[in-house]
Amino acid sequence: MPAELHGALSRFAAHERVLVATDFDGVLAPLVQDPSTSRPVDGSMQLLHEIAAMPGVFAAVVSGRHLDALGALTGVGAADPIVLVGSHGAEADRELPLEASLDAEAQGRLARAETAVEQIVATYPSTRIERKPANVVLHTRGVAPDIARAATEAALAIDIPGVDVMRGKQMVEFSALPVTKGDALRALAAEFGSAATLYFGDDVTDERAFAVLAGDAQHVTVKVGPGDTSARFRVDDPADVVAVLQRVHDLREDGFSRRPPTR
Repeated sequence: MPAELHGALSRFAAHERVLVATDFDGVLAPLVQDPSTSRPVDGSMQLLHEIAAMPGVFAAVVSGRHLDALGALTGVGAADPIVLVGSHGAEADRELPLEASLDAEAQGRLARAETAVEQIVATYPSTRIERKPANVVLHTRGVAPDIARAATEAALAIDIPGVDVMRGKQMVEFSALPVTKGDALRALAAEFGSAATLYFGDDVTDERAFAVLAGDAQHVTVKVGPGDTSARFRVDDPADVVAVLQRVHDLREDGFSRRPPTR
């Protein structure tokens, strides 16, 4: 682990209340051709559960997956301390201070986006559409490069007022609600009263989360894998994420054991 990251984690873990948040695909689980077969790497979810159970530590998985799929893949249930946030912040398994509602106007925007993506898939049949409660996604993973490029360009050319367009790894996502992973992190920090946030992400969509945390050294942002990023630190793969989580766990455990007993 780079010395700079080690030092940043030590300072992060020293705060009384902290938030540990992470994307799922490409971070807790390797990227796979068929998203339905994705599984967390050994130790990742167990460590996240252990961290969430520690005093003053709050944990969340913030993903582009829709909430039901995220729950099934992580194994996190309603009674677990880990918070699940799906659809890039548009869904959560508990109430958070997010000003977003899928009202009639938002549903109309979503319907128009869905129609536009359906037309692209009809033009490029090897591409796929995914429907979420507040989002619709064009997927090009596994598609021939020239077709993927043309379909992506067509998707990025769609302009629907009020619909946010996010380009990610082999996908373009349209959101009918003006919320992002960055908004979700703000809401989580406000809900828990945490002083510092550690966030792991691997995709272009995670840059919005990194941007929210930029400029404040108490936060720790970690890019997983290659690519341009505004994150302060980088690790190679999900196995490295487990190592960082283990370090946070050990630092908190050691710090808590050194505190004087409460009378």
